[in-house]
Amino acid sequence: MKKEKVAHRIAAEILEQIVEGDVKPGQKLPTEKKLCEKYGVSRASIREALSELKAQGAVTSKQGGGTYVEQAFHGEFFQQVMVDESNLASFRYLFEMRKILEPEAAMLAAERRTKKELDAMLSALELMKGVDDAESHKGRDADFAFHLAVMKATHNPVMIQTFANLDTIYKKALALSFEEKQEIIRNKQIIYKEHENIFEAIQAGEAELARLQCLIHLRNVEKKLTP
Repeated sequence: MKKEKVAHRIAAEILEQIVEGDVKPGQKLPTEKKLCEKYGVSRASIREALSELKAQGAVTSKQGGGTYVEQAFHGEFFQQVMVDESNLASFRYLFEMRKILEPEAAMLAAERRTKKELDAMLSALELMKGVDDAESHKGRDADFAFHLAVMKATHNPVMIQTFANLDTIYKKALALSFEEKQEIIRNKQIIYKEHENIFEAIQAGEAELARLQCLIHLRNVEKKLTP
């Protein structure tokens, strides 16, 4: 495995810990030596991973030694975005972003995915398939889990963080309109098939097909959700 790919993977794992709150803003990361021991890689790979995180503003080096999570790194801008429940047209803004980000992520996932990430996508698909009409919240959770697994398969820390922030907004907006959009539940078989098409393209390593299948899915959902 190339050093660059190893560094990408480590950066993504550390970023995930920050996003999920396992490592808090202002907290000091383990030393390079301890990170080397944890991930079983060379110091050069750890330094490259930390450089990626520094470049996107997730961590900083302080005088006297040590790498710390940035105090302001939690996507405050995204968290402050409010979805107006009286204006479902705000979905258009969300889907503009999703159509930029997620098809490209699906393409990268087809090139970089691991068995673990494919298993995570498949597990989400199985949950999605087993949801009945009375468990719409479980269907939404499975949907998010699938797209998150695709995003993680990019091994791109910036894309993962961006999706994590966007996902928060999308969940709020979807919760506001879901009761009025029962066709989403009724068409669950169609939605399942669209996700399955994305998965199969990623599994087969067909990058351009994965991008296209993801874009088709997002366009179809957007039509159902926007006024």
